[in-house]
Amino acid sequence: MVLIGFVARVLYIWLAHTYKFRANDENFSFGWEIGRIAQSIATGHGFSSPFYGDTGPTAWAAPVYPYIVAGAFKIFGLYTRSASFALLTFNSFFSALTAWTVYRIAQRMFNETVAVWSGWLWVFLPNLAYWGVRMVWETSLSTFLLTALILLTLKMEGDDRFGRWIFWGALWGFVALTNTSICSFTPFAGLWLVYKLHQQRKSWFLPALASAIVFFAVLSPWLIRNDRVFHKPFLLRGNFGVELHCGNNDMAEGLWVALAHPTQGIPVYQRYKAMGEVAYVAQTQKDTVAWIKAHKERFAVLTFRRFVYFWSGPPRISKVFYEEELKNAGYLATACLGWWGCFLALKKRIHAAGLFACLLIFYPAVYYITFPNPRYRHPLDPVTLILGVFLVSQTRPDTEDTTVPESLATTEPQSPVFHTLSIIIPVYNERRTVMQLLNAVARQPIGELHKEMVIVDDFSTDGTREFLQEMDLPSLFGKQGITVKVVLHEMNKGKGAGVRTALEHCTGELVLMQDADLEYDPADYPALLKPLLDGHADAVFGNRFHYGSHRVPRFYRFVLNRVFSITCNMLTGLALNDVTACYKVLTRDLFNRLNLKSDRFSFETELTVKLAKLKARIYEVPIVYHGRTYAEGKKINWTDGVAAFYHLIRFQLKD
Repeated sequence: MVLIGFVARVLYIWLAHTYKFRANDENFSFGWEIGRIAQSIATGHGFSSPFYGDTGPTAWAAPVYPYIVAGAFKIFGLYTRSASFALLTFNSFFSALTAWTVYRIAQRMFNETVAVWSGWLWVFLPNLAYWGVRMVWETSLSTFLLTALILLTLKMEGDDRFGRWIFWGALWGFVALTNTSICSFTPFAGLWLVYKLHQQRKSWFLPALASAIVFFAVLSPWLIRNDRVFHKPFLLRGNFGVELHCGNNDMAEGLWVALAHPTQGIPVYQRYKAMGEVAYVAQTQKDTVAWIKAHKERFAVLTFRRFVYFWSGPPRISKVFYEEELKNAGYLATACLGWWGCFLALKKRIHAAGLFACLLIFYPAVYYITFPNPRYRHPLDPVTLILGVFLVSQTRPDTEDTTVPESLATTEPQSPVFHTLSIIIPVYNERRTVMQLLNAVARQPIGELHKEMVIVDDFSTDGTREFLQEMDLPSLFGKQGITVKVVLHEMNKGKGAGVRTALEHCTGELVLMQDADLEYDPADYPALLKPLLDGHADAVFGNRFHYGSHRVPRFYRFVLNRVFSITCNMLTGLALNDVTACYKVLTRDLFNRLNLKSDRFSFETELTVKLAKLKARIYEVPIVYHGRTYAEGKKINWTDGVAAFYHLIRFQLKD
């Protein structure tokens, strides 16, 4: 999603020539106030002069993006097309990257279907890509940062580790220095995390305190600079009084009054320059507050209009008939779907839906009392998009009679009844570990299920084959009430072939695959079986990559596993953490429907792809993993990895 979105945006910049800004306004439309401040920084005059000419130090904008633009000016030249292309490409990268955070948020809060649709819609909807490819402003960066913080907040639920909280505070500090308005959401996100820790009776005060300290530490250089330059303590931006005045004056109708802003009104600009920024903003705010007090009813009407314009789009004049009306219709539709989806999520008690509600309620509040602009709503677009997709996903055609017969109205759903668990154990050259493994399997209690072990030797050459014949395993384990079947291959065929052979001899309703090399612990059987016994799953996969106890894998092997799992998830639409784990449990009926063909380790890949195509209910549970090295007898190698990728694509496309 990210790659396609980024390439599409950059191609549009190039083909539509959006990097060619007007020069007849002294390049002011290239970044507006941010462009002017960046020019001042790049030419050695510091953070100053947000309009025309030298007007002295400023705090008109938050500092992060002006310094990014200044960097582009330093590298590519002041107001050059190269600088413009570089900055729009920078914006487009973060606009495309937001598809990832949108996908992960939707996946975490709702389900894979909502995640996939939300992610791809973010990639392709033109109105969502517009701000990244058309405007040199912080909008796309701010939107990505907000979604990253939402995702981080969701992932930190119940986490009291200081490192996480310190990073959370530092990221909020960076966001505050990028787009101050987003900080309206900070208290709600923080209180939600504190409440979740309190619910779990974990310590919350010290992590929250550390996060707050780090937050203000990140802000402190900018705060100190403002205090020293202006000799007046204030936080991040100093232009609120002017923004308030632009939306509340005798000419105001609910939108921005251009003549009240220093960029448009010459008398206003001259007054700003003569008084200095701090004095001018303070006096303007004082005058505007007095106007509001004297025109309370008018202010209430303007506030209501601004609310409507924020969510439905401001009225605009277009040369093309109905063009702006159609734009605003789409603008309003996405807002309605988002709010409706939010209400539905709250009604269904979707986890963390309250966070979305707080963001939708409180983030726009400052624009209701100043003035709205379509750009100001863009940070909310990921949330309204996810909620809208969730709403649509909940629709069901009313084509069936869903009335429940009175005789069945109080009947509880019954869990499936299973009697026998067949444990498939493919063996190849495991003379040293096979008996230890079989004893561990035999000892492991599995409730009232009868245990059946089906052992398939794949023409071992280290004595395993002879050992299995000599031990008379059916008699040895039969005394413990365990059925044992030993099958011998007359040539080496591979693990997949061994599983298929074993399946022909299984009688159990449930089938579990167990390697003979002691990497997997039979003590995990109860956890693996529970989702199936409870009736929640058709198949259960073990997950080696979790926070519990496990042997730390080699870095390259871990990375390859993650890359393969992500690739498999992208093609199948699943969200598995560990596709290649060998612990898998299925119902035998489902196993028979898969028509498996792979002979070697690609059997795991084929099984996963075909389960996805059948839309089987798959659960994952954490398992203990004692990974071996090649010196300790590990057999899978890089050629099996290449084959797995090949078979992943083959079975996804052809079978």
